Amino acid sequence: MTTTSVQFDSDLLEKLRARHPGKGDRALLEDLARVALGFEALHESQRLNAVDEDEALAQAVKAVREIRAERG
Repeated sequence: MTTTSVQFDSDLLEKLRARHPGKGDRALLEDLARVALGFEALHESQRLNAVDEDEALAQAVKAVREIRAERG
């Protein structure tokens, strides 16, 4: 897995740390990215397939799990 450095708002990062103590910065940001991708998959699925919310949510969860599995 390749990585990249980013600049991130310190205040936002502190709020994330407070909500998820014990979790490293990288894990926090990667989790947020996965959630964002999952919601994007949910909305795209609803738009393309006109599926109901339960099915769209199931597809979004599946997408997030696939990304997590790739991470190892």
